[in-house]
Amino acid sequence: MKAVIALLLLTASAQAAHQDWTVVHQTDRFVDRVMMEAWADADAGKARMMLYCDTETGFRVMFAPHRKLLGEGPARLTLTIDSAKPVTLGGDAFGDDETDVVTLHDAGRIQKALSGAHHVAVTFEGDGLGEDSFSFGDLAAQRAALMKTCPVR
Repeated sequence: MKAVIALLLLTASAQAAHQDWTVVHQTDRFVDRVMMEAWADADAGKARMMLYCDTETGFRVMFAPHRKLLGEGPARLTLTIDSAKPVTLGGDAFGDDETDVVTLHDAGRIQKALSGAHHVAVTFEGDGLGEDSFSFGDLAAQRAALMKTCPVR
């Protein structure tokens, strides 16, 4: 019995490490809004990477480091998506005692690569350096819907 409970807990925690794309339609009398989101918890630590896309605001990437990492304000992030060449982008960090959220500017530049990513490593450049890595499952399964909802410009 204890082995079964341990297996269930292990399976539940492994499943909670990421959520691949979910698609939601929100219809009102003016527009059929399509929203997509996916997330992955850090391979080590308590950080989370979140991907969002909707027909109104486009494609967005955010990180929730949940630790003191960057001062509030501008930030530089270098992402390595799967084994591709690293890409450095600007962003903004928010939070007081901890870095609560880091938003990424110009996320459209990496949308195509992220739409099917399995592993993303990020380096946060601020007062010091911080690193996290994130593993997704099968983002490519919803790639067509993502590209239709948030076309790469």
